[in-house]
Amino acid sequence: MSEANGRVVTAGSGRIVRVGSGFSRVRIRPRRTPITVVAAASLVVATASGAALAQKNPYRNYNEEKFVQNMQTAGRNYAAVTDLITKKDYESAKAQLTRAREQLAITVQFWRDKKKDDALKLLRDSLDRSDDLDNALSEEAVNAATVTTASQRLGASCQACHAQYRVQDPATKAYRIKLQ
Repeated sequence: MSEANGRVVTAGSGRIVRVGSGFSRVRIRPRRTPITVVAAASLVVATASGAALAQKNPYRNYNEEKFVQNMQTAGRNYAAVTDLITKKDYESAKAQLTRAREQLAITVQFWRDKKKDDALKLLRDSLDRSDDLDNALSEEAVNAATVTTASQRLGASCQACHAQYRVQDPATKAYRIKLQ
């Protein structure tokens, strides 16, 4: 050993290192086998990545407030889509529809957490109608009648879910989720 007057004695599962001439400073160092080092490193990485995932994954704590925000954003975007379709600005309508669909798709986590299979079915139907409208807007020569029909079907699909899972407060006129 490189320490002055140091001596290393191996005993059992560790090493006893004697520094100097006496036993006044005796340190016991456990043997570090490659498996112990790898296991400890794996534990640190797993703990750190799990904590980081919980902080970075916004859907892990998807609550009613976030659901309402997503639905309101999707609604504003879809209102813009219908306005743009009326103006025959199909390219902008397609871009706005993409934003609406993104916000709508996120809400799947809320319905899964609430174990509402019928709501999930309604949501999937709305997403399918959104895809139909996107396809109609993506045609080389956009057919206005096809786009209008697809948009109406999407609106009806949204209303079907709202009729079952949304209720309006008569006093404030604000909407809230109806889960029963």
